[in-house]
Amino acid sequence: MSRRWVLAILGCVLLVASGCANVPKETKPQVIGTADTADTTGDSLDDIQPAEDLSPYDTVRKFVLSSQAATDYKEARLYLADNVAKDWQPSSSVVILRDQFSTLPVDADRQPENPDETIIRLRGRRIGALGSDNAFIPGGGTYEIEISLRRRSGDRQWRIVDPPAEMITTESQFAENYYQLPLYFFAPDSAVRVPDPRYVLAQPREGLPGRIVDTLLQGPSDGLATAVRNPLEKAKLDTNVTVNEDGALEVPLTGVAGESAGARRLMAFQLVMSLDAVATNRIRLLSDGHDLVPGRRDWRITDVPPVHASVSANLPGLALQGSQVVRLDDWEPIAGPAGNGAYDVLSAAQSVDGGRLAVVEDARKRVRLRVGATDDVLSVVDLDAKQMTRPTWRPSYSEDNTSNEVWTVTDRKKVVRVTLSLDNTWQAQQVDDSALQGFGPITALRLSRDGTRAAIVADSRLVVASVVRTSDAVRLRAPRILQPETLTDVVDVDWQAQDALVVATSSSIRPVVRVPVDGFGMESYTTSNLEPPVTAVTGAPGRPVVAANAGGLWYTSDLAEVWRQSSREQSLLSSPFYPG
Repeated sequence: MSRRWVLAILGCVLLVASGCANVPKETKPQVIGTADTADTTGDSLDDIQPAEDLSPYDTVRKFVLSSQAATDYKEARLYLADNVAKDWQPSSSVVILRDQFSTLPVDADRQPENPDETIIRLRGRRIGALGSDNAFIPGGGTYEIEISLRRRSGDRQWRIVDPPAEMITTESQFAENYYQLPLYFFAPDSAVRVPDPRYVLAQPREGLPGRIVDTLLQGPSDGLATAVRNPLEKAKLDTNVTVNEDGALEVPLTGVAGESAGARRLMAFQLVMSLDAVATNRIRLLSDGHDLVPGRRDWRITDVPPVHASVSANLPGLALQGSQVVRLDDWEPIAGPAGNGAYDVLSAAQSVDGGRLAVVEDARKRVRLRVGATDDVLSVVDLDAKQMTRPTWRPSYSEDNTSNEVWTVTDRKKVVRVTLSLDNTWQAQQVDDSALQGFGPITALRLSRDGTRAAIVADSRLVVASVVRTSDAVRLRAPRILQPETLTDVVDVDWQAQDALVVATSSSIRPVVRVPVDGFGMESYTTSNLEPPVTAVTGAPGRPVVAANAGGLWYTSDLAEVWRQSSREQSLLSSPFYPG
């Protein structure tokens, strides 16, 4: 079912007119479940009866496949013993398994002597969990739990007597029952929006906007906490989110009366952006019964300025031709020593604003980092190392829009940031990377273009961590391995969007893939024309993905689009990169 039809149904439920306009976003929110799924809440479940004469194995399977939080697990309770069905309440976390799971008996010597009792082992492959913050937490490995059943004396039906303490579901069931969308917060000291992927129950449909607002008011996800700014931190709902008699979706807040006008505007932006997918008309934002933003009662998505991390259309991206830095659009060397061959460049990165360049230079048995204006002489940074990853720039949020911080990893283990000091020299400082201990050697690191996250290749695995800044330190926090059982051969990564990564692997089956920032799902680009192995990749919002192999550079603008190569001889072109 198309997203347009899903929103049309939601519009009917909310009794508001269609015609919502959209500002450009990094990734559109989506219903991973369908909005026409039968609304099985309330009285519609009263007539449902449990399947009869099920084996204990199938009883456990039916229990798992019918567990839905939206119905307070009403159908799942049908497969529980009478004395536990009423009181069973799983924890707020949800274990998500692959669709194929098994139910098997435990060893015979551990089975109860009573023939009307048995113990079944449920076993499956874990893909992750939904945390109490409604964020997906990637994970792998085998999930296994033992479940005891007893046959009822009257009808001889098997019933579970010790249900699991947590909800268990499959990937397909999760996709059917949850609505995926980004909630929005802001990069520190800026109005740059930062998407935070979350999952809320898709049913009942009429309560979806309220559940989205509830989740937003709980703050950023655990993985992003302390890395972003949340103007809604003190806000609470005064009453329920409803569609009022004027047809507007009304969000009544309290607790923000003392906040500044600027903070209130940012609150409004957060709410309108986060509700965009389900509010097809006006959103009325109130604070203690008055306009949240004085002078503006009703909001539409077009009222939100498009302030987000982006790369200027005037910056085509760069690459290496031998040891020279060249443009991606015409393959001409850039102005300055980095383009004319004065440096033996191994890798490079251009700042998001385009004004500065960082290069890693071959210095025989060592390497050195040079930083400076893109078309000028680059200063040598006092940073000793045998190896350095390709540099990556933190964006600037200041009015002059000039980046002054670049990161690299030395000798595959030490994360370093280099900043422009008051005396106009570039100084290296250690990033607190203790959270990465045990993850293995680091071969690539890319800061997101909003500066709040870092994508890392560690021991050939894809890792995402948040970037937390305090007055005296910068640290990487809450690292998570994405697609841990599938992506074990990663060679490079870049930010295709704020909430999506483009990844190069050494695999011949899926050399380039797209992965959401939370790791729920993965999509492969076609392999047509792209001969493995791929050695590097780059991406940016609204730009073609560029991959490098032994034959040069290859481009595609869509997952299914055949890779294409420039007509110009490219055998010496490598290491493509967009600003960031």
